[in-house]
Amino acid sequence: MPSRGCSCWLLSLALLCSLAAAKEQYHEFVIRETTVKRLCKSHNIMTVNGQFPGPTLEINEGDSLIINLINRGRYNMTLHWHGVRQMRTGWSDGPEYVTQCPVRPGQSYRYRFTVAAQEGTLWWHAHSSWLRATVYGALLIRPRDGTSYPFDVQPTRELAPILLDPSLLINLNSGAKLKHAHAAYAKLMLKACSMLNIPQS
Repeated sequence: MPSRGCSCWLLSLALLCSLAAAKEQYHEFVIRETTVKRLCKSHNIMTVNGQFPGPTLEINEGDSLIINLINRGRYNMTLHWHGVRQMRTGWSDGPEYVTQCPVRPGQSYRYRFTVAAQEGTLWWHAHSSWLRATVYGALLIRPRDGTSYPFDVQPTRELAPILLDPSLLINLNSGAKLKHAHAAYAKLMLKACSMLNIPQS
């Protein structure tokens, strides 16, 4: 009988320790129109906090994210956390008119969710019309503090992710859209891997 009480106490302590290790991160995303210069021309695009691409979020598995979206643009807006399992937080998933109403110009919305049982590089993006072309960023999910990566060789350094939409690759010399964008993207990645001495399978 005493061992059952001890087991319950140890289980409760382990649960409290795991909850204490998880963190809550708060970010404010202000959506606004920003003038950028690309290919020698100025363009107005929608950005997050004036950045293109938007901010990279770095969290540990088990952490909670709170994103306060403030829409100062002129279009309706929602954000989707691509690949994040929304466990009992479907209202934070982002597809407009499916899990939430769009955030209208001048309004705000708070996304709140916990990233559980997931690790890796994901991304977030606008889920409203064409706005996903400029309103997006990386979401880096590392293992919980005190745990290792799920492979034998542990990383010795990190490289910032390159976020490209292969369907939007443009030949910078001619300005023409590439016909075989996926092939061009694959060649670019192979070249980057060879420059960094990363083995290719």
